[in-house]
Amino acid sequence: MSNEGQETTEEVTQEEKVEEDLQTGEMLGRDEMRQVIYALLFVSDRPLSAARLAEALGDADTHVVTNLLEELQAELEDRLVPYTLKAIAGGYQLTTKSEFAPHIRRLFQIRKSRRLSRAILETLAIIAYKQPVTRADVEAIRGVSVSYAFDSLLEKRLIKVAGVAEVPGRPRLFRTTDEFLVHFGMKSLRELPSIEELREMG
Repeated sequence: MSNEGQETTEEVTQEEKVEEDLQTGEMLGRDEMRQVIYALLFVSDRPLSAARLAEALGDADTHVVTNLLEELQAELEDRLVPYTLKAIAGGYQLTTKSEFAPHIRRLFQIRKSRRLSRAILETLAIIAYKQPVTRADVEAIRGVSVSYAFDSLLEKRLIKVAGVAEVPGRPRLFRTTDEFLVHFGMKSLRELPSIEELREMG
């Protein structure tokens, strides 16, 4: 069999598998359908209509799906969970309850405040790859003062003092912290990406 024929057969087989999966809605019980609807709503970032959910269930009855949505809506109102099911723009979507808005807003404000400017990221990258390093060493590489960048990095606990250099004046040495690893999602410094990748991650 030619490669082209094999690929065509594989495509047909895949299409048959998808079609078979889509037909499972006809075999699902009421409780199972509600669980599937719950899962679909949970992963969606936009409202889903009853018709769209019915299609995803393998062309299930739209009226049945609507009834299940209403049941789920009432169930979530009675449960001690931080979200609810709302009818929005002709569809349904899981949304957090209004009383949690201040905390969610604060979380996003914290995330925004943790974002690092290009200049600070460049300074941090030099420290990460040259550590332990003195402030003067970093300034020599960047060619500009790094006082503000160092203050910001120390405040965010991304770097720390790691001793003093054995040179005249005994300037302080700096290195990255565990918080640095957490911020960039790394297990250890062995996973340091390229400087360009580090900028994108920041």
